[in-house]
Amino acid sequence: MFKKFQMSFLLFSFMVFMIMIMMLFIYKNMTYILEIHLLSINTCEFSFSMVFDKVSFMFVTIVMMISSSVFLFSCEYMKEDIYFYRFMWILLSFVLSMCFLVFSGSLLFMLVGWDGLGITSFALIIYYQSKDSLIAGFHTMLINRIGDVFIVVSFFLFVFLGHFYYFPMCSSAVTLMMMLSIASLTKSAQYPFSSWLPAAMAAPTPVSALVHSSTLVTAGIFLIIRLSMIIPMTFELSNMLLLLGAITCLLGGTAAIYEFDLKKIIALSTLSQLGLMVFTLGMGLTNITLFHLFMHALFKALLFLAAGSVLLMSFGVQDMRLLGGISNSAPFGIIIFNISSFCLMGAPFLSAFYSKHMILEKMMFSSMNILSLLMISFATIMTAMYTTRMMKSLVWGKANINLILKNSSSIYFSMIMLSFFSIISGKYLWSLENWFLEYVFIPNYLGFLINFFMVVGILLGMVVSVSNSFMWSTMFFLAPFYIYSGKILNPFLKNMYFLDYGWLESLSKIDHISKISSDFSNKFFSWPMYMNSFFRSFILLMMIFIYVMNY
Repeated sequence: MFKKFQMSFLLFSFMVFMIMIMMLFIYKNMTYILEIHLLSINTCEFSFSMVFDKVSFMFVTIVMMISSSVFLFSCEYMKEDIYFYRFMWILLSFVLSMCFLVFSGSLLFMLVGWDGLGITSFALIIYYQSKDSLIAGFHTMLINRIGDVFIVVSFFLFVFLGHFYYFPMCSSAVTLMMMLSIASLTKSAQYPFSSWLPAAMAAPTPVSALVHSSTLVTAGIFLIIRLSMIIPMTFELSNMLLLLGAITCLLGGTAAIYEFDLKKIIALSTLSQLGLMVFTLGMGLTNITLFHLFMHALFKALLFLAAGSVLLMSFGVQDMRLLGGISNSAPFGIIIFNISSFCLMGAPFLSAFYSKHMILEKMMFSSMNILSLLMISFATIMTAMYTTRMMKSLVWGKANINLILKNSSSIYFSMIMLSFFSIISGKYLWSLENWFLEYVFIPNYLGFLINFFMVVGILLGMVVSVSNSFMWSTMFFLAPFYIYSGKILNPFLKNMYFLDYGWLESLSKIDHISKISSDFSNKFFSWPMYMNSFFRSFILLMMIFIYVMNY
């Protein structure tokens, strides 16, 4: 019985240990860099580098805090799965990959965490092995591979610098920062790479609680934060982050209004909040971005666990039109759901109030293009609107199915622990670390306008009734564009198939494609089809070598 709780207890113990180290590093304001030299080729050094500072320890503490609750929740949620321990080990690998990424200070060590997140997230998304989960898994993997392309391109720029560590790094490496920032946008699901995030809902709910809170989607944002602490952002990069963040925030909020799937609405709310974080990075507020990232991780994990408890009671029904009257069947669960929902809206004196309102006040205070400001303002109204609509359906809606209450101490304790941190963490971190403090001076009417946005959204959510929309549900046709792109590219892929088998494979593998002509000229033109592949590769490398030597 207690064997299932071992991983959760281990992560909780590690969280307590990380809290003590975090307090020490905050108090002393220390930074340590551990660098392991591997080899040198001419003037280029290959090394593993790890960074230990208050930012990395705060992030790992939040990850351990959420992971321990999610693992405890999984003990009840996945207890009937015959591959329970395999699921837990993959989930643990997912958490460890994120820790590697947080502590990384060099490109080589960062790739261990970066690709570790990609591989384990793919395994977790396709875990149920249904058609939808397979489509979602490959959809996620292929979009994340776009970011990997930019990281591979950045290898050449690191060679020009003569090293592979990015902490510290030369302040003139702005092109390298642009490449890594674009790669980070794919991992953090920013427009136009946003379609994989709602598709990842095919994974089990504990996986969604980790993916959408403190691990996969925050990896890209954390990398941009780490880089912006070293190199000041260029004007072009800041404007790009402002525009893409505002579009993503508005797109996620608007799509959530036209959705009825409970988990997908929460996923789209994650997309909206990620857009707000990237928008804040575009304003140059690295500290507030990290602060809001921590607050969002806590209440979003809590929101997913509360939704998971609802799915347990309804035997997997996710349609909000069928889920009603939960306050009568599970009053404790709906209290937790309301707490996390009010955090999402930025209600006063909860954790997200201290970060989200500061972002909106700095937005009113700063000078930026009016388009981004209007999109974030409308997205704030949309956030309050779909959150109120979600709460109205679950709390005050009519019960259309029978709900069976699952009394489990592991579910209750995991949600109680996260709800406690979701309530007090904003004020506590604000008073603990003065790096998160910002001062802003705006007129009273602008402060009232920010609160007015939330009030308008709540009223619209209670009054307005909408129907499903394919255009907004697919995020302005982003999802079909990626999923069905293979049909458009089919003629090109077919030609590539023949090219690969003609040039890169040996004779035994292409006999079914073509026959070798006995004519000498045909042999000459089809020589890649019958010569040994290793010999062909050797000839090609020799030709390149001779050309380079004669250049």
